[in-house]
Formats: sequence, structure tokens, C-alpha cells
Amino acid sequence: MISTSKVKTYIDQNFSQFGVTRKQELSRLIYEIAKREQCQVDDVLKDYQGQSLEFDHLKKYLMRRRFPQLTKEKDNKRFALTKLDINPDYRVELNKKTIDFKNVYIEEAIKDTLLAQNISQRCPDAKIQYIESYKKHVGKIKFGIKDYNERMNSLFLMKENYDFFKQCPCSNKSVFCGYHVINLGSGCAFECRYCYLQDYINSPGIIIPANIEDFFDQFLKYKQDIRIGSGELTDSLVFDHITEFSPRIVEFFRKFPKSQFEFKTKSDNVNLLLNARSAGNIIISWSMNPQVIIDSVEHLTASLDKRIEAAKKCAQAGYKVAFHFDPIIYFKDWEEEYKGLIDQIFQSVPKESIKWMSLGALRMTPRLKHIIENRFPDSSMLDEEFYVSYDEKLRYDQNLRLEMYSKIKAWIKDYAPQLAMYLCMEDKSTCSESQSSPLKQFRSNESL
Repeated sequence: MISTSKVKTYIDQNFSQFGVTRKQELSRLIYEIAKREQCQVDDVLKDYQGQSLEFDHLKKYLMRRRFPQLTKEKDNKRFALTKLDINPDYRVELNKKTIDFKNVYIEEAIKDTLLAQNISQRCPDAKIQYIESYKKHVGKIKFGIKDYNERMNSLFLMKENYDFFKQCPCSNKSVFCGYHVINLGSGCAFECRYCYLQDYINSPGIIIPANIEDFFDQFLKYKQDIRIGSGELTDSLVFDHITEFSPRIVEFFRKFPKSQFEFKTKSDNVNLLLNARSAGNIIISWSMNPQVIIDSVEHLTASLDKRIEAAKKCAQAGYKVAFHFDPIIYFKDWEEEYKGLIDQIFQSVPKESIKWMSLGALRMTPRLKHIIENRFPDSSMLDEEFYVSYDEKLRYDQNLRLEMYSKIKAWIKDYAPQLAMYLCMEDKSTCSESQSSPLKQFRSNESL
């Protein structure tokens, strides 16, 4: 691990003539070069000795070193040379159980719900406490990275009064996917290094609304003929053995066959779904990556084999299934690994049972990058070349994204030429060039 304090000391000793902003940019570039090239901080500028110490000249050299491909392009791309601020106390510990709540807090308003009444059986080692409300219990405290690391200590069962259904909050200037979301939980037990929830969740624990009946009532007032899913702020099934929501959701949406409900997961927690009577408008989907990525990036999640086996079982039980290659992560052997992943899916799951697939390349806000490098300072996925894209998120070069989309789509079409595919969180030009616009595929229920 590269010492950030050593980088700052090196900058202060060698470039004291520069102001705060310029020192920040140099610190960021030298740190990332040393980490990317696995060299010592003192060695980064060895080949530069004897050249101009003018800031613009020095920065240009370092930019070409850090972003060799992106700086070759003629168009001027923006880069996030943010402050180098990594606290070793924020590093996450991964040697723990996936779910091990120490405390369960139950709002008085929902203490008579089925979930609240049975919670002691489902979390036998947790201390049960009753509170007036989540908001009053938490107060106006702002929670940070350290609190996020400890989120699995506490579970809050609360009554949802407002946030029932909404359209998918697509990234700014991205093509609208036609999706709607239901938030039946906030916070996840998994530790995926890229997860946007690290930058989004401001809570001391996992939050689950216990009044699922109110969600069903609100659906009648919302809109019936939609494509909807529960995987925005939590994994759809990671807590299913605690909530036991999935069979109730299947039974409810069975009455609305023109709508399609999707459970999105990285788990193999499908036993309750397998024991329920399947419905034709219920889709169980998995976020997919090669096992090498699961091992290095998607901590505490189900293995690739377990995800595929769970999908196979769901298909055999009569459910439709789906797969989301999102995020696609670029690395040296990405083509071989993703091709093998697609082969494994189609060799295990009947293509007739697959409803759709989506593709989306790794992206993140600059603030999320800061959180990732604090929680996972050894993360090599940040060593690739990212620039500030159309939506202010850090993305791979568009040509690289199009190449990955094109090849993965071709491998899929070799097995299922007519299968619906779309891009997630991409702009109109990228969707158009890849011929994967969600607007075309999901404009109406007939296209589903």
C-alpha cells in the first residue's frame, strides 16, 4: 500500500514553490502512478530529472504517465484530481459474517406487524429495543465512512409513510430505462467495492419497512402496468429469510399480470421463492461478473456457481430469470473471463427462461472513488483510466465501453439472437452506437 503521508512529504520537500491546489494535483497524480505501476513514490519522477520544473510541463508529463490512452485523444477530457485523503481507520474488515445484527430497533407504530412479531426468531442473537421513531432515535447526526462499516450491527424496523414507488432515478443525461422502483429496504449486507450505496446511505444501520401491506395499497394508486423492481437501495433477496417478503410479493403481483416485478440479487437466497407458486410476471435476476471479479471485488456475495445454480432452480420452478452484467469491469483478461461467464450461463439456464439482459460499464462519482480508496485502499479497479463524463461520473473511455458492449452482446446473441438487451445508465449516443436503447425495447408492456 502506498503511504499517502509519504507522498505529501515528498511533494512538500520537492515542490514547495507551488500553491495548495497545484500540490494537491501533483500528490494525486504521483500517488496513483506509484500505485498503478507498483513503484516507490521517490521513483515516479526518476526519468523526469533534468526537465522543466514549470508546473504545466510537469503536470503534462504526469498526466501522460497516469492516463496514457486517454491523453492521446484529441478531445480535451476532464479528470478528477481530487485531494489525496485516505484514512487507514476507514479500511473495512471482511472477516465477518454476512448478517449478524447485534441490535434490532422496532418502531412502536409497527410492533404488531408480522415481521416485528417474528423478528426475535429470525435474529435470535440480537437485542430487541422499541423506539418511538427512527428519525427521533437517530436525530440529525450525519454518518460517515466508519459508521457505514458498522452498519450490520443494527437493524431498524420502521413504518414507511411516503417513499413507496418512483421512477428509476437514472443518471443525469442517461437514457431513461422505463424502470420503476419499490424501496423495501435501505442498506446491504454485501461489500461490493464499487457499490454506490457507500456514497448514498446516511444511516447507522439497515432499515426495513415492516408495513409491506401499505406498499401493496399504494400500488393501486400508483400505476399498474409497469416494470418494477426492489433492488435500488438494497439487494432484493439478501434479507429475504428475515423479512419473508418474496412470497407475499409474488402473490400480490400475480393479480397484475400486465406489470412485471423483478427481484435483483447477488445472493442465492431463493428458498422462499422456490417454495412459493411461481407467477409469469415475476422475474428473478442476478448481477453477474466472472468469479475472478467476485473474489476480488464483490465480497460476501454468492459465488458465480451458486448464482447460476439458483437461477437454474428458479427457471425450473417456472419463474423467468434475467442477468445484469453491471458493472462490467475492465481488466487484462476481461474478454476471456466474460466470454466464459456467458458460456456458463447459457449452458446451465434454458434461454427460453431468460427474460432480458442488461449491460453497464463501471462508473462512479469522484466522491465515491474517495470512499472506495478509503474502505478498500488496495483496490486495483481504480488504477484504470477514468475521465469525468457527461453526467459528472468517472467512466472508461467511450470507445472502450462500446468495445465491451459490442463483444458481450455478440457472445450473447450467438446463443439467443432475439433476447432483449439494453444498456444501463448510458447516454443517448452510446445507446445508439451500440444499438441497445432501453427506450426501444421497453417503451411499452408489449415489448416486455
